[in-house]
Amino acid sequence: MKQDGTLGSAIRKARKSYPLTLEELGEEIGVTHAFLSRVENNKVIPNEELLSKIANVLDYNDSQDYLNEFRILAGNYKNIEENTSFFNDLKSSGRLEINKFSNEKEIVDKPYYKLNYLFESENKVFYDIKTSIFGEKIATVELPHDVLQQLYKTINIEIIKIIKTNPSLLNSIGDPEVIEKYQNERAEKRIEFIENMKYLNVTDSIEDFMREIYDDENLT
Repeated sequence: MKQDGTLGSAIRKARKSYPLTLEELGEEIGVTHAFLSRVENNKVIPNEELLSKIANVLDYNDSQDYLNEFRILAGNYKNIEENTSFFNDLKSSGRLEINKFSNEKEIVDKPYYKLNYLFESENKVFYDIKTSIFGEKIATVELPHDVLQQLYKTINIEIIKIIKTNPSLLNSIGDPEVIEKYQNERAEKRIEFIENMKYLNVTDSIEDFMREIYDDENLT
């Protein structure tokens, strides 16, 4: 479901597709058609209770998609129902900013949080060369188009490699526990690596040792 830009126009579109008149919808939710007209013309913004009443009438499939759309257009990002296709579509679009520490959510105008956006954008792309992901910046460079193409290809290859060994990641948009499980398994691997380090002889091959630790087929 695509947003129409304003809350009023989204409600009007949903009402007419039902179809219901202003009077009929007003009777269903207990407000006057004159008040609903003001809502649809963006003169007033309904509170959460009224938004829920409107969505419950119009969303006959009980998908919560209308309510989520209305909430977003009203600026109520924190109340978005996460277990819905609308929320998953919003995540897929790259327009949903989710803080990885606080889990606070905000909608952004462009898909900044979808990595493809950087490579597919017509705008110039700049990169900070740093000592580490949160380290000191050494320099900022503009990335030439052919470099972006090569980076895009490399990222695709590496992500496909990860998915081949972790196919459950294909469900990560609809199931947030997939990422958590992946991270936990990686943490367990690191602990296992550290634990096995004490059994490593200085004459042992580091490459063979790493292969034994990280290749599941060789683990006993």
